[in-house]
Amino acid sequence: MAERRGLSIFDDEPEGGDDLDVADEPTQVITAVKPDEAAAAKREASPKAEPAPASNAEPKAESTAEIAPVKPESQPAAPTAPARVIPPAAPAQRTASSRTGGSPAAPSTPAAAASAPASALPTVRRNGYDKDAVDRRLREVDAERAQSAAALADARQRLESLSAELAETRKRAEENASPSYAGLGGRASELLRLAEEQADEVLSQASAQAAQLREQGAREAAAAKAKAERDAEDMRMVQLADLEKTRERTMAEVEQAREHAKAEAADLQAAARREANQMRLGAKQEVESQRTTAAREAEQAKAAVDREVQEARRALAVEKERLTREAVEHHRGATEETDRLVKEAEERASAAEKRASEALETANKHREGSRSEAEAQLTRARREAEQIVAAARSEAEELRAGGRAERERELADLQKEVDRLTKRRDGISAQLGALRDVVAGFGGEEE
Repeated sequence: MAERRGLSIFDDEPEGGDDLDVADEPTQVITAVKPDEAAAAKREASPKAEPAPASNAEPKAESTAEIAPVKPESQPAAPTAPARVIPPAAPAQRTASSRTGGSPAAPSTPAAAASAPASALPTVRRNGYDKDAVDRRLREVDAERAQSAAALADARQRLESLSAELAETRKRAEENASPSYAGLGGRASELLRLAEEQADEVLSQASAQAAQLREQGAREAAAAKAKAERDAEDMRMVQLADLEKTRERTMAEVEQAREHAKAEAADLQAAARREANQMRLGAKQEVESQRTTAAREAEQAKAAVDREVQEARRALAVEKERLTREAVEHHRGATEETDRLVKEAEERASAAEKRASEALETANKHREGSRSEAEAQLTRARREAEQIVAAARSEAEELRAGGRAERERELADLQKEVDRLTKRRDGISAQLGALRDVVAGFGGEEE
C-alpha cells in the first residue's frame, strides 16, 4: 500500500517525467481532517457511546471525515474511481435495533417502560387499594419520570454535541470548499472531486442522522412525558377513589356504631324502666298484703276479745238473774249461799276480765310486730326505690358522658322517668305512713 502523506502543489516533478506512465504514479491521499483533531473527536465521542444505543454512530460519523486510501490500479489503463466509503447506519435504525436486541449496557427508556404491563395493585377489604402498594407505585412512577427526564436530557446533550460537530464539519468543509487544483494533474483532480463528493455525501448523511436523532429524541421525550403524566393522573385518580371509599366506609362504620350505641341505650333504658316498674309493683303488692294481713289479724283479735267479753257479760247476767230468782225464793235460807255465788261470779268476771286483758295484750304485741314488719317493708321499699333511682341517675350520667349533644332528648326522657320514680317513691312513703297510722289507729280503738 502506498505511503499516506499529504499532497502538495510544490512537489518537484520526477526525472524523466515525459516518459513516466500515469499508472506508475503513486496514489496520493488528501487528509481532510488533521489526525490530532480526529483523535480528539473520537475521545470526546467514545464516553457518549455507553448511555444510549443511538450514540454508537457518533465515532463512525467522525471517521467519515477521513478518506480511506485507494489502491493503485494494476492495469495501465485510464485511472478508475476509487471505491466509495459506505456510510454508517442511521442512528434511528441503530437505536431501534438496540432496543429490539436488548443491549445490557443501555438503560431502560421510557418507551420500554411504557410497553411493560402495569402490575395490578393489591386490594384490601371492601375493594380498596393497599396504601403501601399505591405509595410504592407512585415512587416507581416518580423514578420512571426521573429516568425519562434523564434520558431526555442525555438526548438533548447528544443533539447539541452532534449539532456542534456538524457545524464544525460544515465550517471545515466551507474552508476547503473551493481549493485550486489546477497544477495537480488529471488523476489528482479526479481524486479530489471524488473526495469532495464523498465529503458532501457524509455531510448530508450526518445532517439526516442528526435530524432523525432530534426527531426521535423529541418523540421519545414527548412519549415519556405523556406516559408519566398519564401514570401520575391514573395513580392520583386511584388514590382519590381509594380515599373516597375509605371515607364512605368510615362514615358507614361510625353511623352503624352510633345506631348500635343508641339501640343499646334504648334497651338499657327500657330494661331499667321495666325493672323499676316490677320493683314498684312488687313493693306495692307486698305492702298491700302486709296491710291486709295486719288489718285482718287486728279485726280477728278484736272480735275474739269482744266475743269473750260478751260471753262473760252474758254469763254474768244469767248468773245474776238465777241468783236473784233463787234469792227471792230462798231469801232467807240462802243468804250465805247467795253471797258465795256472787263472790264466785265476781271471781269469774275478774278472770274473764283478766283473759280479756291478756287477749288485748296479745293483740297489742301482734300489732307491734305487724308495725315493725311494716316499717321494715317500708325501709326495704325505700332502699330499693333509692337504688332504682340511683341506678337510673348513674345510667343517665353515663349516657350524658357518652354523647351529651346527641342524646339530649334521651337524657331528658330519662330525667322525667327519674322524677316520676322519685314521686312514686314519695307516694309509697306516704302510703306506708298512712298504713302506720292505720295500724296505730287499731291500737287506739282497742284501748
